[in-house]
Parts: sequence; C-alpha cells; structure tokens
Amino acid sequence: MMMTIKQYLAAFGLLASAVLLGGCNASFINLTPVYQNQNPSGIYTLQTEVDLQDKSVAPKSVKVSVVIGGEAYPMVNGQISDNVWSYDYKMPKGFDEAHYFYRAEYNVLRENFLKPRVIKSQLYRFQLENRYVANLLAYRAPIGTKIAVQGRGFTKYDKVEFGGIEAETKMVSANELQFIVPALPSGVDYSLTLTGGAGKLPIGDFRIDETSITVTPSKLDLRTGQVVTLTFAIDFDAPAGGLPVAIETDVAKSVIMQSEVRIQQGSDSVSAKMQAGVPGRGSIFVKVPGIKEVAVPVTVAP
Repeated sequence: MMMTIKQYLAAFGLLASAVLLGGCNASFINLTPVYQNQNPSGIYTLQTEVDLQDKSVAPKSVKVSVVIGGEAYPMVNGQISDNVWSYDYKMPKGFDEAHYFYRAEYNVLRENFLKPRVIKSQLYRFQLENRYVANLLAYRAPIGTKIAVQGRGFTKYDKVEFGGIEAETKMVSANELQFIVPALPSGVDYSLTLTGGAGKLPIGDFRIDETSITVTPSKLDLRTGQVVTLTFAIDFDAPAGGLPVAIETDVAKSVIMQSEVRIQQGSDSVSAKMQAGVPGRGSIFVKVPGIKEVAVPVTVAP
C-alpha cells in the first residue's frame, strides 16, 4: 500500500515541501579497485558512489546493497560522504576473485504518492593479488646504503632495478627484500622496478644522494722520480661488482699512475702507486659514480 505525501511527511518529520520532477537520473560510480592486495584478515572494502539527481527522491528512503554470489549485503554511508556507500566483504577461503553489482532502493514522489524505485549497476569484478610491493622504507640515500622493500610474494629470483640497471638484491623473506643502492650518478631520480620470474612490479622513484670519498694523502709535494701510495676510502662496503675509481690529472707529464682502480666488492678502500715525473704543479681528480669529486693538489719539484 502506497503512502500519501501527507503520511510520508508525518512519518519522517519533514516540514519542507517536496519538489516534483519528471524522470529520475541515477547512476553508480564504482570506487572499488579491480585489483586488491591480499591481506591476512581476508576482508576487502567495496565502495560505490550513488548519484541520484532526482530531487523528488526521499533521502531517508535510500538503501544500497552489494550483491555477491546471489546474496545481497547492506551497505552503509556517511563514512566518507552521504553519497558514498561501503561494505566490508569477507572473501571465502580458497577464492581470489569475486563478481558483484550494486543495487539501490528508494522512494520518489510522484503525483502526491511515494513510489518505490530500484536501480542496478553493471556487473563488476575484483581480484586479489598475491604478489605486490607495499612499502619502500626509504626513497633517497647515498650509494652503498641497504634499503628494505616490503610486500608479499617475493622470491629469491627477484631483483630491484634502477631505471633498468640491476641492484644487488637479497631476499629476507616472502614479505621483505633488501637492495644496496648501486654506484650510479647522484642527484637523479630513478624509477625502481621489481623484476623476477613472476613479472615486473613498479616500486616508486628513488633519489641517489651524493656522498664522499677520502683520499690520503690529501696533498702531494714530491720530487721527480719519487714514488708515493694514494689510498681511496669510502664509508661503506663496495656493492657487487666493486666500485670504479677514475683518476685524472691536469699535469699528465708530472704524474705517472693508473687511470682507474677498483674498490672490490665488500671492501671499503683501495690503494694505487704513483710516480712523480717532470716538474710541474696541478691536481689529481678522483671521480666515482654517485660520489663528490675530490681534487688532490700536487707539486713536483726537480
């Protein structure tokens, strides 16, 4: 039996007069992502925004439900806004996906009578992901720093890549990986990707900050023919593959030495011998990827 407008106003305590409109423009906006990260509780939030543009809709009459597997579950609103409805769905054990649709029931005022209306959304689907990246514990650091990646479904075959360049990566557990920031140019934002047998996953952007290298001695005063040993030291262990140390000078005839040495993996220093040549004055420049360049003044006397 339908209620008259007077009965409705009395029942809901409405004092304002209703506005009559012809037709009802209603729709659903699905706010539930297609892919959701699997969680230990097995509970996943389904959300939709219900857009009822007909001003003749009785607001307190609106009821929204989500239908999954043929069963309707009542949704609640007001947590985000009055138009957004939510339901926490418990996924049955052994399932990793669900198909569902939304249904809204409400009354509209038509010719002094409240008439029931029902609208349904299209059929939707959401799926659980067993492998994902949840958190990167730091988004910037100097080379050689050990950084943790947390998530789910990691394997010993997974590697972290900096813009396509593989970093030394260790599996701690199925929920955590650790990588060492590789020797790449500093001051650059790199796009991190998790790669492995199960495909690629984006991690986020990471900036390599500049660090320093210590050269001993820090100044050279030599005589022609004199041989001296330079030591290059960093404050971390060199990553896999070692760390190249390029050595250049602006007085090539006065400084005779290798153009490059390498700090071996797991070590924090390397030494190189140099011999003084013809008299002159200039500098030795020490360059390492991701590390601030160091200039060592050198003077060679007869």
